[in-house]
Amino acid sequence: MQFMQGSESRSRQHRRIALASAAVALAAGTGVAVAATTGEPISDDAPIVVNDSFVSPLTERFGDVRVGKGVFVAGNTILRADPGHRVSLGDATNVQDNVSVLALEPGARTATTGARTSLAHQAEVVNSTIGKFTFIGFRARIVDATLADGVFVGHGAVVDGVKIPKDRFVAVGAHITTQAQANALPKKTEGDADFQNDVLEVNHEFAEEYADLYEDKGYAAVTGISRSPKTTFNPGKSPKLGAKFSAQPSARIVGDVRIGDNSKVGRRTSIRADEGSPISIGASAAIEDRVTFHALKGTSISIGSGLDTDDNVVFHGPLTVGDRLTIDDDAILFRATVGNDVTLEEGAIVVGPATGLKIKDGTKIPAGTVITSQAQVDALG
Repeated sequence: MQFMQGSESRSRQHRRIALASAAVALAAGTGVAVAATTGEPISDDAPIVVNDSFVSPLTERFGDVRVGKGVFVAGNTILRADPGHRVSLGDATNVQDNVSVLALEPGARTATTGARTSLAHQAEVVNSTIGKFTFIGFRARIVDATLADGVFVGHGAVVDGVKIPKDRFVAVGAHITTQAQANALPKKTEGDADFQNDVLEVNHEFAEEYADLYEDKGYAAVTGISRSPKTTFNPGKSPKLGAKFSAQPSARIVGDVRIGDNSKVGRRTSIRADEGSPISIGASAAIEDRVTFHALKGTSISIGSGLDTDDNVVFHGPLTVGDRLTIDDDAILFRATVGNDVTLEEGAIVVGPATGLKIKDGTKIPAGTVITSQAQVDALG
C-alpha cells in the first residue's frame, strides 16, 4: 500500500513538473507548451491533385470519398461518408464552392454522381444517386432521391424522396416531394443542355489549370487570397483589396476581385473571379459566412457600397447592384440589375432570364419569394 502511495506521489510530482515547464515556456513569451511525445497521427494524406482531378485543399473530406478523372472540386465544400458509406464523384464532374455531398447514417449507403455532372454553388446532395450529364443549381437540395441521366434542377429547388425521370426539368424554387410531381415534370430544352455543356467546359479547364497551378506554385497559390489561373476565358489576375480590409482565414478570394475600404469577409466565403470578371464590391461591405460570389464566362459582378449580407447567400453574375443592398440568409441573386436600398429577405430567390431583371430603388423582396420574371418584380410595387 505504501508502494502505491509512493507511485501516486511520483505521478503527481511528474504532472507538477510538466505544468511548471509549460508555465516557464509561457512566461518566457513563447506562448506554446511542447508535449513530451509527438503523439499519433489522426488524419490520412488528403491529395489535392489525384486521378487527373483537382480537389481544393479547403475541402473537408470524411470517410470513403472517391473521385473519377478530370473532376474539379472548389473550396469550402464538404464530402462526407459515414462508416460503411461512400461518396463517389464521376468523371468530369464539378463540385462548386460551398457544396455538400453527404452519405449519412441511416440511409442509402452512397451519395454518387455520374459522369459530366455539375453541382453548382451551395447545392446539397444527401444519400442520393445522380445520373450522368445532370445539373444541380445554386442552393438546390437533393435528399434520398434518384435522378436519371440528363436531369436539370433549377436554383433553390428541393427534390426529396422521389425518382426523377431522364432529361426532366425542375423549375427554380420548385419542391418535388411526390412521385406524381416527379413524373409530371417537363423535359428540359436544348438551351438547358447547351448551358450544361458550357459549365462543364469551363470546369474541365479549371481542373487542369488549378492542378497545374498547385504543382507549379504550391499550396498558397490555391488557398486564401491569390491570383487566378490563366485560362482561355480569363487572363489570370490578383485581387485588389482596400484599406482596413479583413477576411477570415477560411475565406477564398481569387482573381480580379476589387473590394473597397473598411470591408470584412467571413468564414468559408468564396469570391472567385476566375471565370467572369471583375467582381467589384464597394466600401464598407459586411459579408458574413459561406457567401459565394461567381460570374459566368464573359460577365461580371458590380456591387456598390454598404453591402450587408447574412450567411449562405449566392451572388452570381451577370449582376449589377447599387448601394446599401441588404440580403438575408439563404438568398440567391443572379442575372439582375438592382437599384439602391434594396432588401432581399431570408430565402428569397431572384433568378433572371438571359435578358436579366431590373429591380428599382427601395424594393423589398419578401422571405421565400421566388422571382424569375420582370412581371413578378413589377408586381412587388
